[in-house]
Amino acid sequence: MTGVTVRPARLEDAEAFTRAHEAAWDATLAPIAGRRLEELVPFEERVERFRAGLERPGVDASILVAERGDEVVGEAVRVGSELRDLYVVPEAWGTGAGLALMDEVLAEIRAGGATQATLWVVEANARARRFYEREGWEPTGETRETPLGPAELQYALRLRT
Repeated sequence: MTGVTVRPARLEDAEAFTRAHEAAWDATLAPIAGRRLEELVPFEERVERFRAGLERPGVDASILVAERGDEVVGEAVRVGSELRDLYVVPEAWGTGAGLALMDEVLAEIRAGGATQATLWVVEANARARRFYEREGWEPTGETRETPLGPAELQYALRLRT
């Protein structure tokens, strides 16, 4: 994890966050979905969603970024006890950025008093599934369809206090 820092996202991170999300999404999910993220949701719309997410007061949520040096290389979004988003740019795979983001999200969930965390992962995303399973996440048996077509599986992790 040398050189990776995780911190709360700021409004000025909007474009860097969106670019990192897009690079990671395109590397992992575009081959599954058959389309790049830009084809699904325009860049500026995603930037505005990020800003709106940061400006929502009173919601039990957080948006985090992972940096190496001054470059945003990953992002995570938490809502309640759910890890909604965790993406790392391909150039930072294997650096510990994903694990650092996940650890911070889990710390937030524990601090909120939850005893379990959940997430959804695209069933065909073998790399992500291996990552989560290596870290102790287990499939719950719940599935759902997505607007992109590929099914998602729900995973849960019992939290130690």
